[in-house]
Amino acid sequence: MLKSVIPQLLTSFQQMVEHAPAGIFETNLNGQCTYGNSAFRALFGLDNHSSLTNQLNAFFHPDDKAGVIKQWLHCVKQGHRFSYTFRVQLPEQDIQQITINAEPVFIDNELIAYIGCVEDVSELSHAQQLLKENQHRYKLAIKGSSAGIWDWNILDDSVYYSEKFTDLLGFDNLAFGTNWSSLTDQVHPDDIELFENQLQNHLDDPFEIFDIECRLITQKNNPHWFNIVGEAVRDQNGYPLRMVGSISDITDKKQSQHVIWQQANFDPLTALPNRNMFADRLKQEIIKSKRHGFKFALMFIDLDHFKEVNDTLGHDAGDHVLVEVAERLQLILRGSDTIARIGGDEFTALISQICEMENVEGIAQKLIQTIELPFYYQGESIFISASIGITLFPEHSDRMDELMKFADQAMYRSKDEGRKRFSYFTPAMQEKANINRQLTQELRLAIVDHDFKVLYQPIMCLKTGEVHKAEALIRWHHPEMGTISPAEFIPLAERCGAIIDIGNWIFSTAAKQVQHWQQTLDPDFQISINKSPAQFQNPDPSADSRWIDALTHLGLNKGICLEITEGLLLDDGSIIHQRLQKFQAAGFEISLDDFGTGYSSLSYLTKFDINFLKIDRAFVSDLENSLQNQALCEAIIVMSHKLGLKVIAEGVETSNQLNFLKLAECDYAQGYYISRPITAEEFERQLKSPTPFNLNQ
Repeated sequence: MLKSVIPQLLTSFQQMVEHAPAGIFETNLNGQCTYGNSAFRALFGLDNHSSLTNQLNAFFHPDDKAGVIKQWLHCVKQGHRFSYTFRVQLPEQDIQQITINAEPVFIDNELIAYIGCVEDVSELSHAQQLLKENQHRYKLAIKGSSAGIWDWNILDDSVYYSEKFTDLLGFDNLAFGTNWSSLTDQVHPDDIELFENQLQNHLDDPFEIFDIECRLITQKNNPHWFNIVGEAVRDQNGYPLRMVGSISDITDKKQSQHVIWQQANFDPLTALPNRNMFADRLKQEIIKSKRHGFKFALMFIDLDHFKEVNDTLGHDAGDHVLVEVAERLQLILRGSDTIARIGGDEFTALISQICEMENVEGIAQKLIQTIELPFYYQGESIFISASIGITLFPEHSDRMDELMKFADQAMYRSKDEGRKRFSYFTPAMQEKANINRQLTQELRLAIVDHDFKVLYQPIMCLKTGEVHKAEALIRWHHPEMGTISPAEFIPLAERCGAIIDIGNWIFSTAAKQVQHWQQTLDPDFQISINKSPAQFQNPDPSADSRWIDALTHLGLNKGICLEITEGLLLDDGSIIHQRLQKFQAAGFEISLDDFGTGYSSLSYLTKFDINFLKIDRAFVSDLENSLQNQALCEAIIVMSHKLGLKVIAEGVETSNQLNFLKLAECDYAQGYYISRPITAEEFERQLKSPTPFNLNQ
């Protein structure tokens, strides 16, 4: 039974070998193939009738043939297993890479042959070469990258830290460590909780990104900001196996961001919050106060006469004062309050969680008192004051824009009432603001609709009692509101720019009027018109030329006197000087109005060509009772005459005032005692009467 099965088994085995997918061969000790199955023959492109003995060597790549033979002879000599990978060049095919593995066959301990298999490993070899090249590129990329690379084997807690990684932290690569704690130990204590939370979130959830900006402590114990990112090598069940990532130093970026944030939110001079930051804190305070039912106060603080500090002592002095103002204000307020500089000489204060109004008023009074104390700069004593407007949350409003607007309106009320005080917002202020807004819109229409008219107030020569000068004063007769004072609408016109058109209209009207009076009353008659700083700041270069051309065309040499305020001379001396010289060369004269009420400096009286100096009514009004005012008026008159200036006293309302001015040798006077402002027709009638301007007698 057994003898009949063996031949069948041998036949079956031969069939299996012949049709096996792998190339199976047999070779003698000389390396000549004595058998090759179908797969073997197909690999080399041989059919079943081709001879194996003499053809295979011809397929070996010339560069590899010597190595194959050498290895074969060595194995045969030692009776070892033959295993070798080399290249073959097959007909009409690309070069291929094959691997041959052959086992020695022994009979009675004598090596008689080799049986083995051959495998085409071209694709595998190519893949291995690509992998090798990619690994090389990866190493080069790691080495050349500005980021530090880390590769964490989570299972055994081993970490590869690139050389750049340790360089960024200032450590020697060998001394840094090779586990995860080597990194986490360097995380800043204030950032470690955030770091660990984000890491755990990423390990637990593959959709959570591990991308964090935190501080790491360098080898020199200095914290630097780093961006650390890492990602989700996981097994098929999503369990984390490894984590690969990088770090990059973003300290410079953080510092730049901080500088930008600082510039966007803080005043560079005083280091106080600026308008932007204050608005954000006010917004947060409103939210908090609504939630908890708190009250708070918002204060607008404006420095009085600060412009004169800049104009007389320079901007360095002004900056010095602003810095010290900020320091003084911070000393008054609590740590929970906010003080900000919102621009120029304007500050705001947010007084949180107030209980009693007395507390607010006490703080406001302390702020005013601390600003009143003298400031010192390079041996100069500087005195300013503060006007404060106060609005309350939620009494006056619970909206941020309204609170800011109401506090601003209250501050202007303090200004109007004499400065150096505080005022609460009232609904009447809002009504006044609404009226001002309406008037601003109607100012330009008033010229077209002929709602403006010019009145003339006589200016009397005190030596002769004659009147050959007058001041042109504008009045607005509103069709609904009646007569509106210039004190109300001129500031509005200056702010909205309508003062340019209004000023041109006044000049044109007054110029025609003085031409008529020079022709009919007095060839030396002169009319004074006020020219505000806003008109001098008009960027239109032709504005001055139109006035000059008109004066020349009408033949009015010295017929118009421009009244300017002393503050104008402080704005920009060189430019103003040039423009005033241009007017004077064309025949205009210049009068300095309201002398002594501002931050006066005598230097500009000699620097600028002034013809007249007007003593402000504040010094004239109490001449009978104030020895100080008498001394000031006399001093101004004597000084002006020494400088070649003529003096006009305004606001004369009594005979005693007029007589004092005559004795003091003042040149001119104007005021209600002589005449109120009157129409051109009434003015002309008075001058033609037998007793013109009878001094109200």
